[in-house]
Amino acid sequence: MLPVLFSIGPVILRSYSVIIVLAFLISGYVFWKKGREEHYPEDELFDAFLLTLLWGFLWSRVGFIMFHFDHFGFQPLKWLDLFSFPGLIPFFGLIAGAWFLFNYAKKQKWNAFEILDFASVAVAIGLALIWVGSFLDGSSFGNVTTLPWGMMFPHVFDKRHPIQIYGFLLYSILFAYLFWVEGKYRTYDWYRNKRHSAQTGFLFCVFCIGYGVIGVMFALISPAQLVIAGMNLDIFFRLFIAGFGGVQLYFRSGRSFLSSKK
Repeated sequence: MLPVLFSIGPVILRSYSVIIVLAFLISGYVFWKKGREEHYPEDELFDAFLLTLLWGFLWSRVGFIMFHFDHFGFQPLKWLDLFSFPGLIPFFGLIAGAWFLFNYAKKQKWNAFEILDFASVAVAIGLALIWVGSFLDGSSFGNVTTLPWGMMFPHVFDKRHPIQIYGFLLYSILFAYLFWVEGKYRTYDWYRNKRHSAQTGFLFCVFCIGYGVIGVMFALISPAQLVIAGMNLDIFFRLFIAGFGGVQLYFRSGRSFLSSKK
């Protein structure tokens, strides 16, 4: 673990902060590059990216406060104090960000699902990098394990699942697949469904499925984040995202449940 890169007096440079900035820059570049290739206006792409990021961050924080309200209470200063009372739930941020970006794209009269495709590739590489930051920081580790690759982390006394490494590998694979399949999915007969051209949204749907499946895997080997009345809802919410991606993929292929019944 390397939580602190260096410190000079009161100045401390933390590895996690550096990785977050790096993830922001690389994700933004990927989103901008994909949009530019399809001739979207660059300044409006940057606006979309920054506003989506802000909206996602806000709801990540709101979600964390909601599920830890007994700790925060009706104290707005605690809600805003990320240094003394840190905590985010990225799941809520991704949903809120996707919803905002979809509506922003519609307002701009863009192809909303194509914009979500760009964002999916960008978010996948961003998530992979953030898991690297968590590993260097020694945080977000999994449950106790006796497997040979279990690792020791700060402030614990037994080996834990290094889900940060799992996350980096799995989201890197998801990013590589999305990057690779972007130029190929339009040729898939099953997705075109006898049409001349395939609809956009394929990458977004696959990202939702991948994000949901990876989340279910992690929920089985890590502490619960979403708990209501003692019930672990992590698996339920991730299954919902995966199912949503699958249903959207079915509809974006030009099929419908009504036509299939006929």
